[in-house]
Amino acid sequence: MKKLLCALVVSAAIVPGIALAGSGGASCAEAQEIFPASNYAGDTSANTNFVGAFGPLPSPGPDAAYKFTSDGQATGSITVSLTGSWNGAIIMTGGCGGNAGNPIQAATGPGATISMPVDNGAGGPLTAGTTYYVYITGNPSDNSGPSGAYTFVTPTPLPVALQSFSIN
Repeated sequence: MKKLLCALVVSAAIVPGIALAGSGGASCAEAQEIFPASNYAGDTSANTNFVGAFGPLPSPGPDAAYKFTSDGQATGSITVSLTGSWNGAIIMTGGCGGNAGNPIQAATGPGATISMPVDNGAGGPLTAGTTYYVYITGNPSDNSGPSGAYTFVTPTPLPVALQSFSIN
């Protein structure tokens, strides 16, 4: 058993692009941590509508919560593929809870694919060391309580340019 567990840990460390993930967290305490250049899958149907609202936007369907801590670098977009014909949304906030706060970024369906930039809402980088929450949920404009299966890919960090180098 110890060998199997060790093999799984080593495999996860060697192959970070493969996520051993479920449907995200069904509460703030269970928010699943996400990492760059990784694939995730889930189904909001297994969760509840624990958020209620994202500032002025209602959360009409079950919520799946994910979290990450920003390194302060500009990245790209999270692209979500919806399975079936449900009307989904991806929303990023700086908090988690009954009212998760105003969205920093959001993207909604309908459509099989939705994409949300991972930035501060004005195109700049997020604040380094800050935890952000990403929710897969129903489209706020759809009161039918949409839910369903999805997959998403997190962006690959942009390369950092060497500013200076010296040897003493």
